[in-house]
Amino acid sequence: MRLLAILLFSLLSTTAGLARPIGALGDSAGLPADTSRTQPPLALPAPAAHANLNDTLPHIHPRDANGRITDYTVAPGVTWHYDKPKPFRWALNIPRDLGQFPGYAFRKENKGTLMGLVVSSVGLWVADQAIVDWSQDVGRQLGLTPKSTQRTLFYVPFRIGSANLPFEFNVPDNLNSTFYYLGDGWTHLAVASSFWIYGGIKKDNRALRTSSELGEAIFSTGLVVQTLKRLTGRQSPYVATKDRGEWHLFPSYNRYQSFVPNYDAFPTGHLATAMATVTVIAENYPEYHFIRPVGYGLMGLLGYAMLNNGVHWASDYPIGIALGYGFAKIAVRNGRTRVEETSADPAAPGTGWVRPPKRRPWYRQGHVAPYTYGPFTGASWSLKW
Repeated sequence: MRLLAILLFSLLSTTAGLARPIGALGDSAGLPADTSRTQPPLALPAPAAHANLNDTLPHIHPRDANGRITDYTVAPGVTWHYDKPKPFRWALNIPRDLGQFPGYAFRKENKGTLMGLVVSSVGLWVADQAIVDWSQDVGRQLGLTPKSTQRTLFYVPFRIGSANLPFEFNVPDNLNSTFYYLGDGWTHLAVASSFWIYGGIKKDNRALRTSSELGEAIFSTGLVVQTLKRLTGRQSPYVATKDRGEWHLFPSYNRYQSFVPNYDAFPTGHLATAMATVTVIAENYPEYHFIRPVGYGLMGLLGYAMLNNGVHWASDYPIGIALGYGFAKIAVRNGRTRVEETSADPAAPGTGWVRPPKRRPWYRQGHVAPYTYGPFTGASWSLKW
């Protein structure tokens, strides 16, 4: 529980104080009237002094006419614009993300990465049994109980027909279970909710968009992970009937549901979800360099816990982590717009920055085009992912 509290505190502190409304970059008029009373104007260093500016750059996040923070300067010449997301609109973006993923993942420049994923997965598969045995030996020496046990804080029974779908909230009651809980859905829901609450209170579009992108990336990742689990049917270590477990390819729905641990090891969903969460936050807050080291460190504890309790093999990890990373990058890419400089001439009128036009949702960007094919004429509708 102590580690979980530290996790939530560190993730919440990531958002605390991220928005400080000061002057607009390049605005010769200085600070807006509503902020000039609290903080004096800040001047950016000259371009020649940008060598080590990532840690010293004043993070300039001005408020617009509606009092919202929409533009964020995170590095010299790098400003991102975030529109305010509508609640749960991210769910409509999941089909778009699934459609974009093949083109994003299988680009020519990713050839080396894809080869690395294959080689690392195969190499880990060869050593899977030895890795799990070693991890559990270390756990016994450290006194880490491998069994994942949780205490139920509240339980609300709920049924739909013959399906039993209770609403319950559990917390871990031993250290290994605490590590394992880092990948639990409740943990990531708490992180996403904290960004949403903070963004709503502070009128901070970046925090709101981060929350929205977390939901989008996690659910997109989950759909692909669950599909792969139901296609590969790999045994988890704690139910394995032979070294490295058996693979029951394409198990039927009823067979899968009859004993899920016998079929759902590959790939890992917990690490995929954790990677998506860390990547979305780190991509949206690049000026905070501790996010990735802290996030990856917690992911390491989670990965060890799943080896110790026999839920996953090490070779389940590379593909799951890659899926979480890819869908997070897609969600962030579609959720913000780079604000470009119009001119390097200091005498040019205006602030020197162009606010990007408001984009229509992807499902409203289809267009109709006429066609003629022999004696046939008509119109076609196309949608670009």
